Amino acid sequence: MFDRVHWNKEAVTAEQIQIIDTFFDSILSGMSNVDISLSPTYITYGTLLQALDTSRRWVYTGSVTTPPCATKVYWNVLRTVYPIKQRHLDIFKIMLNRNDSSPHNDYDLRKSGNWRLIQT
Repeated sequence: MFDRVHWNKEAVTAEQIQIIDTFFDSILSGMSNVDISLSPTYITYGTLLQALDTSRRWVYTGSVTTPPCATKVYWNVLRTVYPIKQRHLDIFKIMLNRNDSSPHNDYDLRKSGNWRLIQT
């Protein structure tokens, strides 16, 4: 849904970028010891979704990778890739590890938040 470099520059408007940036500033503002410039505006998840093109997407059923590993989850993959700033991505990755009590977590961000064994 988001990418730092390879996002659809032709399909994404400046207004959408502002909403995305403000959304991430809003949710990441609760992080302690993180210096980010906050916009005075608060963007909710619903407002973010309304700003994105959700009419062009792929939908499939699957499961989640964290306990209880629920099945019959509907995954939605948007066709349009939207931009994310490096600082937002870095803070988001830190947040994924923040409450991780997994014995396998050595703060390798590639493993963050996935406690299910690899399926072979």
